[in-house]
Amino acid sequence: MSYLDDKEGRAVESSEYEFNQKQNELLQDLAKKMNFVAILAIAGGILGMLAGLIVLLTASANATGDRSLDFSNLIQGIFLLLIGIWTRNAAIAFKRVVNTTGRDVENLLAALRELRKLYTLQYWLAIVILVLLAIALVATVIAR
Repeated sequence: MSYLDDKEGRAVESSEYEFNQKQNELLQDLAKKMNFVAILAIAGGILGMLAGLIVLLTASANATGDRSLDFSNLIQGIFLLLIGIWTRNAAIAFKRVVNTTGRDVENLLAALRELRKLYTLQYWLAIVILVLLAIALVATVIAR
């Protein structure tokens, strides 16, 4: 018997479920593919942030009359880096399900928590984009 925390943080007694070989193979394959995608996202995020910094430094060095700064690459890089980190953390947790015994449910829940972070970020980004699109649409209609 092991103890897990419920939603309210209370310890709950639970007999730990152990995945079988076929299920472990599925989780291992998922973890491997997620890890690959995560590494690409992390690398892309770092490159995006570097590009953003270069754009900002170049813009401030050229100090012409136009003082507008472009933060888009930097912001995209930060979001891509976060997506990569959370995907990698989930992949590591899925791999732990395969490589450990007696903690499959706990490791699976850890992986799901990382995925929830990832999709919460994407959810709010989608909401913000939809709101901005609606505002742009209304502004276009009013301007006519």
